Amino acid sequence: MKKIISLLTLVVLVFIGCSKKENPVEPTNNNQGTNPSGQPIPTFSGSNNGVLATISYQQIVSGFSVDLSVGFAKFGDNGVDAGNVSVNGTAIGKMVNAGNTFYMAPSQTNPVFTLDFNGATHNWNVQGGNGVTGFTGSVTSPRAFTVTAPTTNATVSKSAGFNVTWSGGSSSKVMIVLASQSGNGYFASSELSDNGSFNVAASNLGNFNGPALLQVVKYNYTSKESGGKNYILVSEIVRSINLTVN
Repeated sequence: MKKIISLLTLVVLVFIGCSKKENPVEPTNNNQGTNPSGQPIPTFSGSNNGVLATISYQQIVSGFSVDLSVGFAKFGDNGVDAGNVSVNGTAIGKMVNAGNTFYMAPSQTNPVFTLDFNGATHNWNVQGGNGVTGFTGSVTSPRAFTVTAPTTNATVSKSAGFNVTWSGGSSSKVMIVLASQSGNGYFASSELSDNGSFNVAASNLGNFNGPALLQVVKYNYTSKESGGKNYILVSEIVRSINLTVN
């Protein structure tokens, strides 16, 4: 079981109020609204009234790569209080920012958040309130994977584009995100099959020049109807690579 040390809670809390470069996938006018988790969450078509996400990602701390987990939920366009929310029996902390409510773990009230991935089932329980009818639902997490290319700190060609490869071959979906760390360059793919390869074309790199963050997101999702409204349950594993686009 992956243990999340309390020191790293600070890393998660810093993500609140991230800029678009730090949190590259800012969903449009659908279920997510803004995303304080600090990790990319795919957008989903249709009319959705909320998103409940479990996310596994890696953070470099004192030179070591540490696996971290995040639980995140938001209901309605701007975020409403939907009562108590938990995943696999662990409460997800309630936070209010500028009058909007969202749910996050780790949090100040739950600084140690433990969650299994690699094919585990994540069971959500929402008490309900403020127009959200209480419900339960589950989603299966994707399997662990590695990014095989580009390698960390590689330089890729702006004029020729580059290939992204990873260990694939599952029924999960994949999203590729590239965000400039020194400008306005930003690219997010549409939903991809998990075939282990994707080409970032030169036509998508016009606004890139210099350091960038590449993120490969493997995810599973399901929808849950409750009280005449639709909610998205998503579980994802994020792998990030620093590179240079020249």
